[in-house]
Amino acid sequence: MAYNSVAQISQQMVARIGVENFNFNELGIYSYYDANESEEALSSRYDGILASVGANDVIIFQTPTWNTNEWEVGLFNRTFVYENVKRIIFIHDVIPLMFESNYYLLDRFIDMYNRADLLIVPSQQMLDYLREHGLTTKKILIQHMWDHVCQIDPLIQPANNKTISFIGNIEKKTQSLMDWDSSAVTLQAFSDPAEWGQGKNVRFVGWQDDSLLINFLRRSGGFGLLWGDKDDWVKYMRLNCSYKLSTYLAAGIPVIVRSDTPEVEKIRDKHLGIIADDLDTAVNRVAAMTDDEYNQMRDAIADFSPLIRDGYFTKHLLADAVYKVLYD
Repeated sequence: MAYNSVAQISQQMVARIGVENFNFNELGIYSYYDANESEEALSSRYDGILASVGANDVIIFQTPTWNTNEWEVGLFNRTFVYENVKRIIFIHDVIPLMFESNYYLLDRFIDMYNRADLLIVPSQQMLDYLREHGLTTKKILIQHMWDHVCQIDPLIQPANNKTISFIGNIEKKTQSLMDWDSSAVTLQAFSDPAEWGQGKNVRFVGWQDDSLLINFLRRSGGFGLLWGDKDDWVKYMRLNCSYKLSTYLAAGIPVIVRSDTPEVEKIRDKHLGIIADDLDTAVNRVAAMTDDEYNQMRDAIADFSPLIRDGYFTKHLLADAVYKVLYD
């Protein structure tokens, strides 16, 4: 699953939760190539997006929109023509921190964040980083974890199947997995078959639609791996919420994460998975794990995962955000 498709799924999920649970009106935005768009056409587009906004409204911006920074700032600026509007920015990703080539844009992003009445940030680590680089917004909420709203088949119980599942582009971001050499633990890759996996204990299962993915993971059992090799991506993973982490937990399988992953203390305290800073350690832990040890983690996740599957992290955030800008 491509990163931008994951981002789209998560943004649509937040919008759906807002509409269905709080009667929010959705302001439809799509990503497009705007280089040849005239000022007049762009102005009309902004007005169309904001047509349902009125005085005293609360607007929640999910960023990035995956349009240009100039486009995004332009839409944000247009909201200032409305009287007494409260602006909440829900940061899903910070593009200058995702891609080194865009780092020069960080000040522009923070400038927009500073004009919000409230910010929703992915983690305490991200908040600390943005504060160090000029963030001044006073009202802050921390997301902590993504939801992954879905249904599970309760008759399927994840088992200690000595499998590590990885959702993501191995060849692009996690090349260390291409050297998989464990005979005791199977790597299950959600990608098309590749030459690097030939003759290894690797199972390619292809891309899975979200409606099928959760129960596929439950049937597979074992663990879900959150990992990266590229320096810029590893740094970013230390700051941001991972939607894939919540996908594994929604499916009811324990996770494998590094010790610098946001929410690692919650993962440790709630017995939601394995903490390991190198793949050899993680694989050895999985290989040596008894059924009783695995089932204890599985049962702990069964208690925790309804929060994710039923959207409670997002419901809590949206309710608190509106409350804080209107009451506090």
